[in-house]
Amino acid sequence: MTKSTQRNYYIENKRIRTEVLKIAELLKSNPIHFTITNGITMNVEITKSDLKTIVSKNVNDDKFNAIKNALAKDIMGYLQKAEYLGWRPVAEDKHYESAYFAYFSRELGCKTILCMRKLADSGMYKPYAIINEHTFENSVAALRK
Repeated sequence: MTKSTQRNYYIENKRIRTEVLKIAELLKSNPIHFTITNGITMNVEITKSDLKTIVSKNVNDDKFNAIKNALAKDIMGYLQKAEYLGWRPVAEDKHYESAYFAYFSRELGCKTILCMRKLADSGMYKPYAIINEHTFENSVAALRK
């Protein structure tokens, strides 16, 4: 990949990130709620904080980050077209508010995995991260269907 191409992905990543943050602002007092069945049935809530978290989790690949941020603009659409991969327990001493994490895969320019966490107290599912295949494979050992 040329430096020019890398720079274009960097610029595009920043532009899309700004768009997602504008969408997030609209959710400040009005979260999105929907129910979806794709592998499992989930009552989903998306808040400003959820979108901010997703766009903040970057890898050292501006093309992936741009794709990830573009996908963050439509989590419901992502879930409708994704393949359910399974779930895994929460890592010990982490994410006390979460019962477990569920994973969904979609390929659009590159393979992406949406990590949804199920809240322990309400049973609501919330988007946590859109990760690349490498990151997913490092945590896939505990994955269950």
